[in-house]
Amino acid sequence: MRRVLSFAALSLIAIASTASAQRSTRGSVTSANPSPELGVDAGLQFTLDSPRTTSFEGGGSLTTYGVGLGMLYHFSTSRAAKQMYVRPFIGLDGFSGSGNSDSAFNFGGGFGVKVPVGDRFASRFEANLSHASNNGASQNAIGLLAGLSVYTH
Repeated sequence: MRRVLSFAALSLIAIASTASAQRSTRGSVTSANPSPELGVDAGLQFTLDSPRTTSFEGGGSLTTYGVGLGMLYHFSTSRAAKQMYVRPFIGLDGFSGSGNSDSAFNFGGGFGVKVPVGDRFASRFEANLSHASNNGASQNAIGLLAGLSVYTH
């Protein structure tokens, strides 16, 4: 597990150092210091390995969560045009309900397109692959994601 965490952390550092060298473009003026980009995402995930389950809770409650960190690497520097990107990510998913709880570390990568919506916003559409592991068990998944990016200035 430590090897997986170390590999994921080193991958994000390598991608972040490459991405920081990119330049952003506003109109015909190139900015040497691009503004930070924050985002929010929603997605669907389809597991590829067993166990595959569907659960309908009746009379009980179930809470699920997912927290993650990803870095976009753009293939173009222009915010004014559609641009392709790759996104490595790491995260933690879990559930709690009916006296049970569990969590799993995950990592993966996605490929998508970002479409500008005004000067400070962009929508993102992505397909990704992820791998989750917990106590020796692992599961792979394919995901579809839609997101919104906000440029801070």
